[in-house]
Amino acid sequence: MPHDSDDMFEADNATREGRGPVDHPTMLSSCARAATAAEARFRVPYPNSRTRTSRIVALDATAAEAMYQITEDPWNDAHFLALSSTGDVDPGKTPAASLPLSHPDGSAANLAAELDGADLVVLIAGEGRSAGAAEVIARECFGLNIMCAGLVLAEGKSEAALDRVVNSIRAFTRVLVVARDGDYIPAMLTALRA
Repeated sequence: MPHDSDDMFEADNATREGRGPVDHPTMLSSCARAATAAEARFRVPYPNSRTRTSRIVALDATAAEAMYQITEDPWNDAHFLALSSTGDVDPGKTPAASLPLSHPDGSAANLAAELDGADLVVLIAGEGRSAGAAEVIARECFGLNIMCAGLVLAEGKSEAALDRVVNSIRAFTRVLVVARDGDYIPAMLTALRA
C-alpha cells in the first residue's frame, strides 16, 4: 500500500507481524509533484478568474433605491438598470425591446442593446410585483446563454411577504439569494465579479 511518507509506512509496518523497515523509495504526493520545477512549467501564468460584463436590474422601487446606493462604487463593467414602470408587464405581449428600463440618470435603456456582450444579469427584487418583467429578461438571457441570478431584499419583510418576493423571480434565475440587509448587495456583486 503506497504512502506519502516513510513515517506512515513505518507505523503501518510496526502494527503488522513479520513486516520490516521501509524498503522502497518514498513516492511523492500529487501536491509535492506539482511543486517541482518540472511540473511548474505546466502552470497557467495568469489568474483564472476574469471580470464579467454584468447588468444589474432593479425590478421595483425598493430594489432601485437599494441599487442606486451602490452605483457610484467602482465596478468592473457593470451597467445598472431599473424597471421604470410600476404596472404589471405581460410577458406574452411584451417584447424585450418594449420593456421599460432606464439608467440611473433616468435615460431610457434598451434591453437588447444592454445584453449585447453581457455574460451575467442580476435581477434585484424587493416587492414581488414584477414577475412578468423578470420573465421577459430571463427569456432573453436564456436565448443568449447569459447567466441570470436573482437577489431578493428581505430586510423588514414578514415571512409571507418574503415568500411572495422569492416566488416572483425564483423560476427565472439559476441562482437566487435572499439578502437580509442592504450590505449584501455589493458583497454578492463582488463575489460574482461584477
